[in-house]
Amino acid sequence: MSAERGGRSWRPAGESEHGDLFAHPGGEEGAGSPLTLALTGAKGGVGATFLSANLAVYFATIGRRTLLVDADARGAAAHGFLGVAPTRGIDPYQPPRPAFAPAEGVRRSAPPEPAPVALAAEARRPVPAGVPGLWLWHAGLDERPRAERRARGARALRAMLQRLHADVVLLDLGQGLERSLLRSWLGGALRLFVTLPEPTSVEGTYRFARHAFARELLDGQADPLVRRRLRIALRELGHAPAPLDLRRYLAGAGEVGLARHVEAAMDAFDLPFVVNQSRVRADLDLGSHMVSAARRRLGLRLRYLGHVDYDDTVHHCLRNGRPLLVESPGTKASRNVERIARRVLNPRRSGRQPGWVPPASHHDVLEVDRGATDEEVRRATKRAREIYADGSLSCRGLLDAEGLAALRARVEEAHDVLLDPARRRPYELSVFPPEPEPHEEVADRDDALPPPPAPAITPDTEFTGALLREVRASQGVSLDAISKVTKIGVSYLEALESDDFPRLPAIVYVRGFVTELAKFLKLDPEHVSRSYVRRLARHLES
Repeated sequence: MSAERGGRSWRPAGESEHGDLFAHPGGEEGAGSPLTLALTGAKGGVGATFLSANLAVYFATIGRRTLLVDADARGAAAHGFLGVAPTRGIDPYQPPRPAFAPAEGVRRSAPPEPAPVALAAEARRPVPAGVPGLWLWHAGLDERPRAERRARGARALRAMLQRLHADVVLLDLGQGLERSLLRSWLGGALRLFVTLPEPTSVEGTYRFARHAFARELLDGQADPLVRRRLRIALRELGHAPAPLDLRRYLAGAGEVGLARHVEAAMDAFDLPFVVNQSRVRADLDLGSHMVSAARRRLGLRLRYLGHVDYDDTVHHCLRNGRPLLVESPGTKASRNVERIARRVLNPRRSGRQPGWVPPASHHDVLEVDRGATDEEVRRATKRAREIYADGSLSCRGLLDAEGLAALRARVEEAHDVLLDPARRRPYELSVFPPEPEPHEEVADRDDALPPPPAPAITPDTEFTGALLREVRASQGVSLDAISKVTKIGVSYLEALESDDFPRLPAIVYVRGFVTELAKFLKLDPEHVSRSYVRRLARHLES
């Protein structure tokens, strides 16, 4: 009998309204391979299993046939977050009975023997996890179920997952740097890494990023000779060096082709991560700070998907054997998990996306564009000072005291140069490629058409990208002309006019872009930026 808990349908473990996930444990293949999400964490206890269990609940509640695979080789624990009975690793307990001498002529019957084949078949099957559309499968990597002959290998597990009749498969891989775990995580169509706002977890995040990159670099190279040369270079630098160091080492050794190959792999590498158990304001900024620090020292672009607030309700739900999203869907942690689930299903680069600036330039150190205003430079400097301060949590495992001091000196130098007009202009002319000479656009062609009339604008008008395009067209100006004056990249201007929000940077930068565009088009900058940013904020919230 199902009961309503927190607005979601809850069923006792063992009941399901969708029947069995497998027609047969190894039966016919489904219409297509399921979408695989691989999860791991910086170390034990970071909450990877908690997050995988509740993400599985979320996917099931939106109508996806979901299977949570507990593939932790160090100890299966996902059943505890779902209220499912643990796997049958030992024989059922039989309490001792008093021994009475049998009557003369009566033989004592032996206890019945278990049916090992039936138990083994039962252990290989997923079990309903209490939420309609959700199943849990103990992969048997840590302890083989009772009557199983041997533990299941990671390769066999991956092969079996391709025959599932499921929409989404979540792989809870546990923690570690073993080759099989790295390959399982890298092999997921979607990936997720969980860390904590504490020094050891931050160090573990960067350590995992280095090892995962090295494994992906080697496994992605089909040429055995090239793979051997890469393996030798990795061994020389300690097997899992910073990718930036590997690229510089190969370039210095004359291996220009290999250095370019490593650089391309660095650009393609993706590590989506979540900060769990955030408690204070500084924890909320940790994710974006780690993205900047990793790009600076490792040369890798980590992708921050959000945080999960620390919540005592998680502990109570675990004690009661209830998923958090079922028992307490209104808590901050529940809303955080749902937001992360939506971002996992719609992957895109998050955080600061500046236009092209020369590497190691002052603009690159502060992560600002060439046309950054003085206020933007001040805000970027304040942020960089926080990232590279003494004892910075985001730099644990990346930079020593000397490296932090050198970076802080570079930040202060960039701040002084970019805020001094007499020094900034010559510096930008020296590091940026020369701009083409301005020229007047030809407007007296025979086929030239007069510009369309200006659209009607009132104090209540909500500015959209299409409306901004109409205003620009009525004035007969091109995006290139606007870009030359405002120093906003043409790609950003195109994204503004097409309302392509995923291509836009953070809201604070979009507000500046729209303000400069409104000034150029002789519109009210405050009205235009306020209405446009309001639409962008609604899109991000949804």
